[in-house]
Amino acid sequence: MSEPMWDVKALAAYLGKPASWVYDNHLKEEVPSFRVGQQLRFSPTEVRKWLEERCRMVEA
Repeated sequence: MSEPMWDVKALAAYLGKPASWVYDNHLKEEVPSFRVGQQLRFSPTEVRKWLEERCRMVEA
């Protein structure tokens, strides 16, 4: 693993969303995540892959 794992605050900042959005989408099992003890963690690689799979292509 070359990049450190993201916590909720870091993922929210990356996505430009509030932390509540991250928690809500984690509960819906939308955002790829796992728990370390009681804390949520996110793999930057998995999050980027998840975004690529869900992003719509915008044609200019």
